[in-house]
Amino acid sequence: MGGKALKQYGVITERKDTNIFNEIGNGIKQKLFNDFQLETTIVKCYRNKQNHGDLDLLIKIDHKFHNKGINFKNYINKTFNPNAIHNNGGVYSFDYQNFQIDFIPIKETNWEIAQTYFNYDCLGNCMGKTFHKFGLSYGWEGLFYKYRNFNGRNSQNILISKNPQKIFDFGGYNYNKFLNGFDSLEEIFQFVINGKYFDNKIFQFENLRQIDKKRNKKRATYHQFLNFLKENNIISTYNFNKNKDNYLPMINDYFPEANFYEKLSILNRKNDINKLLSEKFNGRIIMNWFPELKGKELGSIIIKFKTSLGNDYTNFILNNNENIIKKFFTKIYNKK
Repeated sequence: MGGKALKQYGVITERKDTNIFNEIGNGIKQKLFNDFQLETTIVKCYRNKQNHGDLDLLIKIDHKFHNKGINFKNYINKTFNPNAIHNNGGVYSFDYQNFQIDFIPIKETNWEIAQTYFNYDCLGNCMGKTFHKFGLSYGWEGLFYKYRNFNGRNSQNILISKNPQKIFDFGGYNYNKFLNGFDSLEEIFQFVINGKYFDNKIFQFENLRQIDKKRNKKRATYHQFLNFLKENNIISTYNFNKNKDNYLPMINDYFPEANFYEKLSILNRKNDINKLLSEKFNGRIIMNWFPELKGKELGSIIIKFKTSLGNDYTNFILNNNENIIKKFFTKIYNKK
């Protein structure tokens, strides 16, 4: 994805004009259908795009896929005889006819939303910046609420929706316009700008999370988007609430089918228990008991202690005071 995945192997591919791009893509699609009857689709680009650095092919992995015993790496080697294959999180990049091809396997349950997210260059990425301001994460698997535990870490994602139209409507984007496609990259940029919640500030590099900043610095179209904003003096802002929890009722009301509050309540109860467990039994407390315990040895004995209690660990910690917990822990420690 992006046409540069194979450089690390010394393989330099070239850009292809749209006619050759379509010819190569349609040939590969037909080959996969003939060999495995797999449904595939080429990620859509804006209509006036004249040349391409790579070809992204989404491959639908349905319930029959595993029965076919397909190993993509072996299949690519045998069928396309590439100079190199790069596997990045299940995405297979390889060279074919001096062009980079990316095989992107997609589960059947994510097929519709994945096509929506991947289509049209930087669109999905840019939309994701807006959803993030609501405490949500938008990607090729759908729209999720990122639940953070008492330590402030993302501990679990709650699925909100895989319905493209509802996701677009919630984010203030024109879904019918999206379905009609775009003639140019500038049209895609304008689509983002016309969103109900567009805020120029959230796209600037100085306001991105570190991991997001690192990824987008490598994306040419993202730089073009920022230049488009600057050159056209687009400074529109939206006053997002700094406390994302204030958007919880809005999310719950807009997606009742997600049972959001119910799932959130379950996670909150678990989080309250985990917080109490952490307060009553943690590495700092143990080191106060046994100052010599540190590092790997400390971690090892904690695992041994928890394993000895099995399913009773939570009840044991919650229902006993520090003296009893220390007494039992000392028995385990002395058996090492």
